[in-house]
Amino acid sequence: MIDNYVDVNTLNILCKKNKSVDVVTMTAGKGNLSTKDIPKFNAQYPKLSVKTTTDFHDRFLIIDKSRSLSYWSSIKDAGKKSFGITKIEDEDLVNSLVNKVR
Repeated sequence: MIDNYVDVNTLNILCKKNKSVDVVTMTAGKGNLSTKDIPKFNAQYPKLSVKTTTDFHDRFLIIDKSRSLSYWSSIKDAGKKSFGITKIEDEDLVNSLVNKVR
């Protein structure tokens, strides 16, 4: 997941994931996660890793390293207002995103 505004609300959504699903989050750190939030999350809902970067403006969700969605509002705000989600069909773009997250 690439989202510059990951916060505790995002973690509350991610805790509903299947336990076998690992999540890598790329964020600019604008969501004010504390240093205790990630270990606390991982103790209950493994496995989440958070990487900090300012390389992205838009938000993306990469699924199984092969499918990608672009979304127009932060996941932390899901359900508050309507927003768009687009499936990215261009394989080169999906591969480029996957390579940047590694």
